[in-house]
Amino acid sequence: MPSINSPLILYLRVVSAAGLALLVVLVGLGAGSFGPLDTEFWLLAALVLAGELFPIQVHGQIGEETFSTPFGFAMLLIYGVPEVVLVQAIASLAADVVGRRPADRILFNLAQLTISWAAAGAVLALLGGSGLGGAEGLQPEDLPAIAASAAVFFAVNSTFTRCGEALIQQTSIIGHLRDDLVFRSWSAATLFALGPPVAVIAEEWLYLVPALALPMAAVHRASRQASEMEHLALHDPLTSLPNRALLTQRTAQAIRRPTGGDGAAVLALDLARFRDVNDTLGRDQGDALLIEVGGRLARTVRASDTVSRIEGDRFAVLLPAVGGSADAEAAAVKILEALSRPFEVAGANLSVDASVGIACSPEHGDDAEMLLQRAETAMSQAKRAQSRSELYRREMDAEAPRRLVLVSALKRALDERDMDLHYQPKVELQQGRVVGVEALVRWTDIGLGEVPPTTFVPLAERTGLAEQLTDLVLEIAGRDARRWREAGCAVPVAVNIPTRVLLDPALPGRVEDLKRRFSLDDSSLEIEITEGTLIADHAQARGALAQLRAIGVRSSIDDFGTGYSSLAYLRELPVDALKIDRSFISDLANGESGEAIVRSIIELARNLGLETVAEGVEEESVRRRLAGLGCDCAQGFLLGRPMPAGKMLDWLRATGPPATSRRA
Repeated sequence: MPSINSPLILYLRVVSAAGLALLVVLVGLGAGSFGPLDTEFWLLAALVLAGELFPIQVHGQIGEETFSTPFGFAMLLIYGVPEVVLVQAIASLAADVVGRRPADRILFNLAQLTISWAAAGAVLALLGGSGLGGAEGLQPEDLPAIAASAAVFFAVNSTFTRCGEALIQQTSIIGHLRDDLVFRSWSAATLFALGPPVAVIAEEWLYLVPALALPMAAVHRASRQASEMEHLALHDPLTSLPNRALLTQRTAQAIRRPTGGDGAAVLALDLARFRDVNDTLGRDQGDALLIEVGGRLARTVRASDTVSRIEGDRFAVLLPAVGGSADAEAAAVKILEALSRPFEVAGANLSVDASVGIACSPEHGDDAEMLLQRAETAMSQAKRAQSRSELYRREMDAEAPRRLVLVSALKRALDERDMDLHYQPKVELQQGRVVGVEALVRWTDIGLGEVPPTTFVPLAERTGLAEQLTDLVLEIAGRDARRWREAGCAVPVAVNIPTRVLLDPALPGRVEDLKRRFSLDDSSLEIEITEGTLIADHAQARGALAQLRAIGVRSSIDDFGTGYSSLAYLRELPVDALKIDRSFISDLANGESGEAIVRSIIELARNLGLETVAEGVEEESVRRRLAGLGCDCAQGFLLGRPMPAGKMLDWLRATGPPATSRRA
């Protein structure tokens, strides 16, 4: 919303005051000369009103055209300025009230039309004298004056309207006027050219004037249909937001006419885990979420910005006037904060995370398609780095071929079952006994070398390979668990399960087959899920966990405290443990604030009958403090680093027999 002292507000007030004052003066001066109002006057006035009430949108032009123009121009030629100004003011007021336009817009429209018609009348009188509309009617020598009058109306009207539009969008006034000249001059000239014939027909054959409305009505209908088709071609049918084509057009305009040295920026957004919403809640609820996201984005940005849905769960925001990359990054932060607030869809609160890529003109390109492409490149980098937002850098372009190589190599490694697991022990804090191990997948490719899990695990989830990767990890973990049991070191193995895999109805059956194949008992296998899984679909997650518990598989919530879990949901879930995120454990040594959070989580878990596991324990002082707070178990380098299966077996033998009982 512009401030009260902004240039736009001052402009609107000055134009409105000047135009309304002129309206009062003109109507007052002409009141004594109006004379009896004949049928011709009332008919033309009615057509002016109808033309204002039913505007048309001309393809490719800015704003609307009204069919009031030829009838108003005819009134100017026949009656004069006071009459046309009065009729036009009433018609404009009626149309704006029906259209529910704001008061400042109504007053501005009245004012700028009054000034425009007054200027046209002044030129007409100056060049045409009293012969126009006189006893001899319109003559050929009057045509230059008529043409000049129409040109002045167009120039004055366009200048007032486009200056206001430029101030709203904070873009170049010259650019708007140039666009108006290109797009509107032809349609305006056509409408003004109808004015003299309407005047002549009204003077000589009044009964034929209504017939002129018929072809105009046909043009109105055709233009409306063309406008609807154009809207469908340039807007997303679900959200009604501009689509990629319209975004590209507006980006090109913003690049072409920068304001005061400011450039344009494009922000590309991708919603995280949206496919899970579609898969679990259904496509209708997914569509409802997209509509809500689009609406919130539109309410977050400026009136001059463009929010677009470019495809699927991807949106883009055009910032046509930004001071530089710092302002664009600040806008990205604002958008991410807005999206972090829960959305209510089908009675459930859904939290939406997003990754944002930023590209600025002219720094990152002076072509609309290039700018959008580079914003999407930066967005992909933000998803991979889990950094939420990234500003485009040229070296990002070189990463695309490497991603293709990674996907191909990952698919080959999964097909050839060329993955390894390392295991990190979980230790009971009070007795120091091992209560389980967590399986951590590792991949070393012949050509690529060691690829970190933070790279290939998210890649597997994005490329549809998560299920194949999870099945391979479960198989390796089951085989190692059987080997340790046969060596006298039976210990539960925990495997991380991605959201999409957990919500697959076939998962419990596959896990049961795995247990049967490796002869695993009910204490041999555990799973870990993230809080994001609960957000995606609480009901289906609860059902999947219940089925797994029924076949003897324990479960825990990993990285607890970093998501948006509802305590009510947590109470209903058939889980056995909470794993406290390492970020809270690292804060434990920093004083009261860090300890307060950890204590609260431990007390919450105890009240719910859940076991607590602290992640990332690396200092003895932290281990002692956790034990004092009543935390049940811990993981971390202090207690044991991840190690291959063979070394894990040796470590288990060296540390003594694992604990045989766990909290249910």
